[in-house]
Amino acid sequence: MALANLNTLYNSDHALVMAGALMSVVPLIVVFLVGAWHFLREPAAGATKM
Repeated sequence: MALANLNTLYNSDHALVMAGALMSVVPLIVVFLVGAWHFLREPAAGATKM
């Protein structure tokens, strides 16, 4: 079921639409945070070696 199917002409289940939107955004945020952590970890590790 797509998020667009939850909106009809006269009735919208806003709680269900927001739950679907949250479920579609959370994986993107997790991937971004993991990628940022790996990206920032490498320069920080190289800067502290002597």
